[in-house]
Amino acid sequence: MDNPSVAIIGAGAVGRVLARRLTARGYRVEAVLSRSEAGARALAAEVEAPVASASLADLPEPARLVFCCVPDDAVGTVARGLGPVRSDWSGTVVAHTAGALPAAALYNLGEQGASLLSFHPLQTFTAASRPEAFDGIYVALEGDARAVALGEEVAAGLGARSITLATEAKARYHLAASMASNYFVTLMALVGEVLASIDLDRREGAALMRPLVETTWRNLAGQLPEDALTGPIARGDRRTVETHLDALDEHLPHLIPVYAALGTEAVRVAVRSGRLAPDAAQHVLDALHDALGPYYKEP
Repeated sequence: MDNPSVAIIGAGAVGRVLARRLTARGYRVEAVLSRSEAGARALAAEVEAPVASASLADLPEPARLVFCCVPDDAVGTVARGLGPVRSDWSGTVVAHTAGALPAAALYNLGEQGASLLSFHPLQTFTAASRPEAFDGIYVALEGDARAVALGEEVAAGLGARSITLATEAKARYHLAASMASNYFVTLMALVGEVLASIDLDRREGAALMRPLVETTWRNLAGQLPEDALTGPIARGDRRTVETHLDALDEHLPHLIPVYAALGTEAVRVAVRSGRLAPDAAQHVLDALHDALGPYYKEP
């Protein structure tokens, strides 16, 4: 089957990388549409798309796969704006790249005959991302059968793998992805804040922690988290936990709830691993909950 002609709506990080990769893999990008006409023109010139515009009304008829690479809150607005562009959307697959939303966020286009697809690359994209960011990643698909079948073909064409999700699983899938990426970045920012309190600037702190983080990731690549967990909580070392809490109380008291919440979850992981006995786990939990004071409420 010939590759369908594509239109990209949104010239942000995802739209740019997707357009570049599609072009490199033999797809014809017919149009780039974006709120910023300058952004649309720049990307269109790069991928040799004949149409560049800030108006959804300029969506060309040959485009039979339309990617809406816009923020989650804008998906519905874009879909409503696209509705009047064609009287008949049959024969067209319209996809959005919003991880938490179902394909039905485009429902009005479905009512006009379009096949609907949620096409979420499980990758973090920035302005510096290259098309190779698609190599070997997963793309999560959800939608009607025709759209998902095309999504599988496109994902493979991009050099990615695909997984098909049930509609009701989308929110939990995206929750997991956000925790893995966004919360990891947030955690490392907190690590930098702790190190800044001992006069290490952010770059020094990052260099200090990098070998530890990289080794931890390698351990996780070959083991379950329950097997990879090390440190004082895995050992049931309440005294060390109390030392950490005392340091936070003196220098960074606003981080006590974060430390206690993460520590509580680390206790659960350690108990599941079989390396932390229930009585030792309770001693550590007591220390964590005692430190929370007004933040902690008995269930």
